[in-house]
Amino acid sequence: MPAIFLSLCYVLLLCQSVYGQHTPQPARQQTSPDIFTIQPALQQILLSGFTRARATLPIAPEVTGRCLKISVDTGETIADNGVFARIDSTLVVLQLKGNNVAIRTGKRTLSYDRQQVQRYQQLVSTKSSSKARLDELELKRDLSAFSLEQLRLKREHLQELLDRHTVKAPPGWVIIERRVEPGQWVQTGTILARAGDYRSLVVPLAVTPAELHTLQQQATIALHLPEENLDGHGNLYHVSPGFDPLTRKINIEILLDQKTYHRLSLKQGGIRVEIPILVPDPMHGFLVPTTAVTERYEEHWLTRKNGSRIQVIVLGPATGPDDSQQWLRITSPEIKNGDIFQFPPAP
Repeated sequence: MPAIFLSLCYVLLLCQSVYGQHTPQPARQQTSPDIFTIQPALQQILLSGFTRARATLPIAPEVTGRCLKISVDTGETIADNGVFARIDSTLVVLQLKGNNVAIRTGKRTLSYDRQQVQRYQQLVSTKSSSKARLDELELKRDLSAFSLEQLRLKREHLQELLDRHTVKAPPGWVIIERRVEPGQWVQTGTILARAGDYRSLVVPLAVTPAELHTLQQQATIALHLPEENLDGHGNLYHVSPGFDPLTRKINIEILLDQKTYHRLSLKQGGIRVEIPILVPDPMHGFLVPTTAVTERYEEHWLTRKNGSRIQVIVLGPATGPDDSQQWLRITSPEIKNGDIFQFPPAP
């Protein structure tokens, strides 16, 4: 019995030793902290302006006279013939009639002179008349032709002058302001009205260089018309090469695209347009996750990839590229765009 008991105890101890070597032990997880690349903070601002005509044009006569008729009033559209007003052209019409009579007379005279030249050419060929007489008739014929040509040029001049007694404007444009009444005497160059092209609308703005740079990076510019309760788009249309020395801003124009234009209930000037854009933070801040910043004794720190820490100034909460975590705006002279930092280990 003692021998059997000792054998059993030896086997039991051997089994415990073997199975104890295969018992799983909990392993220590060595995970490296997450890293992130810092990026400049952006600030959303709202540019605001009002619609205007794409172009405006003063309407002035090229002749002096009495205004007989106004074809288009304020707010009305210029017809396809482009007529805005008519100036009295009675004297020009009478001159044209006299010119027509003179042309008919000149044609008759030239025809007679040509016949005379033909007759004397035959007489000279038979030596029945002198060559000097033929030369005189040929000169008279040529002078009659020159006179007739002058009369025709005079008719073109009078016709052009008659046409200018009709004051015209671009078809499809709208009269913004009218400064003349029928029966009023007008002088050459006096502005009678102003017309605008409201077939498309622009929004004039004064922007900083940073705001202009942001707008130039956008293929289409998102905009909002609060009075129309409408969201639309536009494009950068005009950029002034100069700037206002007082405000230090640049004058630009944004053109509403045709899809947005056709959705407007009022296609005119004075409609408010708001343009939200993102510009670099004026405080030169950077955007970091809130959990990346540690606070100790009212001081805030970031941890670089190599483990070193730098002190930062927290400017406040910010909107980040995603909503999965909260974000802060921070600044520090030791940080530049593209620096890599790590999240601090959990306490």
